[in-house]
Amino acid sequence: MSYPPSYNTMKSGVIAVIALLAAAGFFIFSNMGNHRVLSGFAGYVYTKPIMGSNQFEGILIGPASTGFTWRRAVSKVSITPETTIEHFTTKDNTAILGKDKLPISCQASMVFRLDPKKIKEFMEEYGGIAQTSGRNDDENADEIMEFAYKNFIQQPFRTAVRTELSKYPALDASSNLQKISDDVLTQVRRRLEQTPFVVDSVAVGETNPPTPIIEAVVNKVKATQENERKAIELEIAQKDIAIQKAKGEAEGTLKYEIAKQEAQGRIAQGKAEAEVSLLKAEAKAKGTILEAKAEAEGLALKEKAMGPNMLRAKMYDNMLNNAKIYLPSSNGSDKNSAMSVLGVLNLNDQPQSK
Repeated sequence: MSYPPSYNTMKSGVIAVIALLAAAGFFIFSNMGNHRVLSGFAGYVYTKPIMGSNQFEGILIGPASTGFTWRRAVSKVSITPETTIEHFTTKDNTAILGKDKLPISCQASMVFRLDPKKIKEFMEEYGGIAQTSGRNDDENADEIMEFAYKNFIQQPFRTAVRTELSKYPALDASSNLQKISDDVLTQVRRRLEQTPFVVDSVAVGETNPPTPIIEAVVNKVKATQENERKAIELEIAQKDIAIQKAKGEAEGTLKYEIAKQEAQGRIAQGKAEAEVSLLKAEAKAKGTILEAKAEAEGLALKEKAMGPNMLRAKMYDNMLNNAKIYLPSSNGSDKNSAMSVLGVLNLNDQPQSK
């Protein structure tokens, strides 16, 4: 079946129109889109004109979307806190020298994020757009944050940790970790104050001096404890000796006092007895003297009173007592009177009758 030339021409025109419409539809559809930004991310929205350079449109904080728009693109970055850890070890010669020049091994962690108010600044001035390369995937957002940390945060962070730890001796750092962490946080925040980055926290972990230093310290502590134990034992032994000595001295003193008191008692008793004996002797002597004196005085009174009769009285006494016969004499040879002994007459010796 043959068609007139006009038909073929019309058919070709229809096909061309359909192809043109299809191409136009594809072009329009491919340049329109609805870009979504998930929670925890921010989107840098910009236009992509067919002619000319890209133009910034705005910032989307997820969850959000652009809706169907013409030739718009979104570069996404994470605004959730990111945690990173830095290691300082002797194995890779990154240990920190303390104030006493001993190496300190430790690890320090940081939590940081992008300031949502400074997304435009980060994307345009800190290489965010260059890192996205026009990609519109969420994984790319994490890569951007890794790029940002390595280029703008890591070195100030490590420098601050070194600066603060170097202020302490290696063995004292572990007891000041909270202060060190606070000082590192303050220093890093000050260094990043004019950047789009926000540092939420810093934690400097347990610090470890070299193993030989730790072993030496442990041995020193053990030796100190052993010396202290021996010193305590020696002190206890010395106290026991002092107690026993004091006890012995006290017992000796007590015995000495008892013996002294007993001796003093015996001395006092002997002295008292001697005094009593002396007093008795004195009293006896005085009595004897008084008795003799009284007897002499009595005899003198008798002589004075009796006169010539004295001879007869004494003769009588002598006769009764086998006494001496006294005759008056001026020589005074007898102590009892001024008479001389004439003879002795024993009246008891009577002659026996035949």
